Amino acid sequence: MKAAAAGAALLLLIICAFIAAATSILTGPGTPGGLACAITPATTSSTTSSTAGGPVAAGASTGVASTLTLDREQQTHAALIIQIAMERDLPARAAVIAVATTLQESKLRNVRYGHLDSLGLFQQRPSQGWGTPEQILDPRHATSIFYDRLVKVPRWEQLPLTRAAQAVQRSARPDAYAPWEPLAQRLVDTLTGTCVPLIPGEQIAAVLAYAHAQLGKPYLWGAEGPAAFDCSGLTMRAYQAAGITIPRVAADQWRHGPPIPPGQEQPGDLAFFRMEADGPGHVGIVIGNGQMIHAPNRRSVVKIDTYQRGDLIEFTRPLAHPAISQPDPR
Repeated sequence: MKAAAAGAALLLLIICAFIAAATSILTGPGTPGGLACAITPATTSSTTSSTAGGPVAAGASTGVASTLTLDREQQTHAALIIQIAMERDLPARAAVIAVATTLQESKLRNVRYGHLDSLGLFQQRPSQGWGTPEQILDPRHATSIFYDRLVKVPRWEQLPLTRAAQAVQRSARPDAYAPWEPLAQRLVDTLTGTCVPLIPGEQIAAVLAYAHAQLGKPYLWGAEGPAAFDCSGLTMRAYQAAGITIPRVAADQWRHGPPIPPGQEQPGDLAFFRMEADGPGHVGIVIGNGQMIHAPNRRSVVKIDTYQRGDLIEFTRPLAHPAISQPDPR
């Protein structure tokens, strides 16, 4: 019964991200636009061999990656791998590495054969300490132990995908993971950043979920995702993932939302810093307990930090923006 319920939850997620959003998502730039997908972590999961439903095209890449079409079984496994990364509060980069690894090792299929005693999605070996054959053939166990080992690799977030995957898998052909990275990135962006319109009560959850999914991605001035962000590109995309449009740059975002008195800020509010001639030069998203998610500068990555700092200007609440804007007196 538990397996059936978990399977149904995953299928709902897959239908949302892969079918309702259509195959063009996987061949497009991967940035959200007025849509969002709230992923609810499941407690258990099981594999499925069903191929019912429409296949999904992989989109442009190199070699076999350019011709792969994902069926329902592959979609289910991709969704589970991404879901487990989110449950564990791992950066989206972890899911990209894991999905690319399984695309190379098994084409996202839970196979019962492989080189020597290799089995399952990741082609893990019982003789190498990955678990019993039964455990390895459980997609949730296989994915979890992959993440267990990945996060122990020093600076894994900054490593090229081939080196990060190789540090875990110890493959004879580490370069073979590289062609799968574009498709893996599209899958992760699709399932964490765009899906169906949200009801109002879900909007802040969608903003925060999108921001959390970008943790670990590099800073790049002018970037709006999906691979890199600057500070206001991140905040704009996070709100866009919840179906809310806010201006592009920090100074305009500051003028857009009504100000919130210090001490009354809530998760989802924007925190502004470093007053410059035209307005604040930096912005982050409040997540609670004095912390925010932001893209600090080119020497760092999207990360969680305190917003209690000397150059804090004020908070605003984009969700409280009136339908018809009035001139801002500031």
